[in-house]
Amino acid sequence: MPAHKIKVLIADDEAPARKRLKTLLEPYENLQICAEAEDGDQVLRLIIEKSPDLAFLDINMPGASVFNTIPSLKSPPLIVFQTAYSQYGADAYNIDAIDYLMKPVSRERFARAIDKVMEKLDMTGKEKFTHNPDTHPEKNSDVISVKSGESLRIIRIDMIRRVSFEDGFSFIHSGDEKIYSDKPLSHFVSQLENRGFYQVSRSDLISLKKLAKLHPFFNGQYVAEMTNGEKVHVSRRRVQGLKELIGS
Repeated sequence: MPAHKIKVLIADDEAPARKRLKTLLEPYENLQICAEAEDGDQVLRLIIEKSPDLAFLDINMPGASVFNTIPSLKSPPLIVFQTAYSQYGADAYNIDAIDYLMKPVSRERFARAIDKVMEKLDMTGKEKFTHNPDTHPEKNSDVISVKSGESLRIIRIDMIRRVSFEDGFSFIHSGDEKIYSDKPLSHFVSQLENRGFYQVSRSDLISLKKLAKLHPFFNGQYVAEMTNGEKVHVSRRRVQGLKELIGS
């Protein structure tokens, strides 16, 4: 065990959420909770008083906004945000957070965040001033970031049913939402093809987990029926690859 303990601040206005963070941190002997905060004002005061190396911050807390206070600090700690809301993604980018966790946070997902922290910190607790592209939210295995108009959305991959390309725009079909992006479909293929997605045609990328049935259609073509009943055309040259992936 390293001699230096990495000081950790945890902040959430809900006591059960702070308790959950403590439980998740227990296995990491080199991480020591030095302070707890319930609102944004306490976060600012405790960072100044305790000088933590790392802070786990809930985004939607009472008091001063962490998006305003953290950038004002000369030597802020490394930041890991956690929230149940995806609309704060752009603000998290502005602060250059190490990670962005969507509640509820699993042990596996939390462990990946800790790995990123350890890559950023040397074992004396000092920050390594090297750029690590894996510290950005879009590199996480469970979320992607999508610029939609003037907004930056953080979208859970397990909520995405498909990505379609229509009239020069890509559309991410997530739950009941259809989120547009000016990125080409190939952009999302490169992000998602190794995460349980398959490109079934020039205009559609589907989630294999959201695929319910595969129906023969016409002239060697097939139709993919999604779990919500939506039907997606599968081109002839993509059918065999899809069948191999689903074991058909």
